[in-house]
Amino acid sequence: MHISSRALAAYATTLSLLLSGCSGGSDSSSSSTATASASGPAISLQPAAATIVSGSNSVLSVVASGTSLTYQWYVGGAAITGATGANYVATEAGTYYVVVTASDGSVTSANAVITVATTPVILTQPYGATILTGTSQTLAVEADGLEMAYQWYKDGTAVDGATRPTYAASAAGSYTVSVTNSAGSVTSNAADIVVSSSVTAPSINVQPQAQTVNAGTGVTLYTTANGVSLSYQWYRNDVEIPGATSRIYKITTANANSAGNYKVIATNTAGSATSNSVALKVNVVSEGANTAAVVNAANAFLATLSTDQKTVGTDATSSTTVLFDYTLAGAIQWTNLPGSRHGLRLNTSTLTAAQLAAANTLIAKALSAPGITLFNELRAADTVLATAMASGGGTTGGGTGIVGGGTPPTDGTGTGTIPTDGTFTPPTDGTGTAPTGTDPGAGGTGGTGGLTLDYGTDLYSIAFVGTPSATSPWILQVAGHHLAYNITYNTGKVSATPNFVGVEPPNWTVGSDGTVNVTANATSAGTQHAPMEKQRAAVYNLAEAIQADSTASAAAKLSGTFTDVVMGASGNSDGNFKSLSYPTSGRGLQYSAMTAKQQGYVRAAIEAWVNTQAYDVAATLLGAYLADDALANTYVAYGIGQGGKADFSAYPNSLASPLDAQHSYIRVDGPRVWIEFVVQQGVVYGTDIHYHTIWRDKTADYGGSF
Repeated sequence: MHISSRALAAYATTLSLLLSGCSGGSDSSSSSTATASASGPAISLQPAAATIVSGSNSVLSVVASGTSLTYQWYVGGAAITGATGANYVATEAGTYYVVVTASDGSVTSANAVITVATTPVILTQPYGATILTGTSQTLAVEADGLEMAYQWYKDGTAVDGATRPTYAASAAGSYTVSVTNSAGSVTSNAADIVVSSSVTAPSINVQPQAQTVNAGTGVTLYTTANGVSLSYQWYRNDVEIPGATSRIYKITTANANSAGNYKVIATNTAGSATSNSVALKVNVVSEGANTAAVVNAANAFLATLSTDQKTVGTDATSSTTVLFDYTLAGAIQWTNLPGSRHGLRLNTSTLTAAQLAAANTLIAKALSAPGITLFNELRAADTVLATAMASGGGTTGGGTGIVGGGTPPTDGTGTGTIPTDGTFTPPTDGTGTAPTGTDPGAGGTGGTGGLTLDYGTDLYSIAFVGTPSATSPWILQVAGHHLAYNITYNTGKVSATPNFVGVEPPNWTVGSDGTVNVTANATSAGTQHAPMEKQRAAVYNLAEAIQADSTASAAAKLSGTFTDVVMGASGNSDGNFKSLSYPTSGRGLQYSAMTAKQQGYVRAAIEAWVNTQAYDVAATLLGAYLADDALANTYVAYGIGQGGKADFSAYPNSLASPLDAQHSYIRVDGPRVWIEFVVQQGVVYGTDIHYHTIWRDKTADYGGSF
């Protein structure tokens, strides 16, 4: 069985914590977002998220009970001058909340995200073609905007049912698409479809252009060609680029390995045409180019703190200071479990508005835009969990334990025997009845019942392991439930691992009235939230491409069942870091044995994690991970879920049987990079699933210092 002792230990620790009611080691004074202490004020109606049009507004309201209530509204962590009533009229985009204070305490509301919709912007126009009689051409538009609707037109007349971003055109004509949202609409350029009964050899009429870009930025190369039923293949330095088979070739994050001479060949049954070869030059960003900006922001944050808040902690688990000694004991203080972390909490109970704003500025300097979005969305997911628990414990109010007995794996490489001989009786009443079952060594462990866990956006923390410096090593840690950013700065060298991200629920919508729908799908009304969509889509494409190929599937498939990532934290910390042992055999399907499409999906999967980091870090790491010699020694392996395949489908919690995807597992294993993605049963929403992932660097976790 391919599951490590660390995974079982973490799971057993989680159950132990749940059964003892200590919620992953959190302190007894903590509270979830949108809840109050027994003696303080209580909120009965939360402010609601909304999407508004520029120039309009949304009235945010809170209803609370208590004695001598006062109110203070915040946006982006900063107090809003004069916003001291139970209602506030929001006219700008931002994350709003209100602190309600009474004579005997205070309570912070849930976040209400106000989004200002703007007219959609078309990023990629549809492109016409000449096609053979009886065939079709897929027209596609890419647009940026909120809650967009699409309508395709042929010769100015709406095409019935053509309301998606793509449309398969089989009739001659001039096609456009209108993209609309609440703020307005925009119409694409016309794409002309010509139908021909004969095939002629293609010709290039728009050549790709040479470019010079900075590392860490995106690149788009494109061509247009005349001809019927064309296919395309791009080349770099006369070597075929796997998966680059459309007239447009995009590089998400350019790095040193991206530089070279590019061309494209357009082909049909009558012949082919080759474009000019054009040079792409990449100005390599030196590793650590962003370090000075991060250090300056870290010191600016420190300057806002009190002496106690920045006194070096003598206890590596302290939650009263941001500073810790640069030691392994300080570095490993992270976990995927809910509850408290070391460092200072990113909330208004721990930090003033000015301190919180300085902390957020620092985090923004250390991450890319996708990384910041992921951080904020994971916190939003935890608010969904906190609200569900406060209102009755999610969809099930109970859970099931792991089966006990048997021999746990001991070799540290992801192999061993899962216990199989235990039995247990899980709680069924959804009210928090204590779990039952015999000791795990002889039988089974019961479920979590309705025990309350600590969830909420207030429980995320920031810590410095070492003093921020451009010349001495230190680690910036931003962590909470389902999140661990460990970014090490060491005299010009930067590493970004271990990096843990996970999410429950995997997707949801928020309606205009604030109603949360956790069984949402792509057509559900409201603001869509899917924090890990980039990562999910990347592993979905990779898993589907491999499983559709019987030879590749056989090489990549692992035996056994995966209940968690293999190389994750051990309980409340990364305490087994020094004993991690990566597999040296049975690693799966080698990159060189993959098809071009499969290889393209491997690179996209690596980029989905690395591109959450600042531009210099991402460019440097991708330069190492995607180098030709590194990819040649990169492998992919997967484990099947309960439904009989490795299933990473979109909107899993809207399916009739979402738990069919449970235990689906995939990993990318290179000379340095190690990425795992596993699907687990939900904890709060027990009839649905949630995700755990880990990204490690075999040579550079914690900067390679320990």
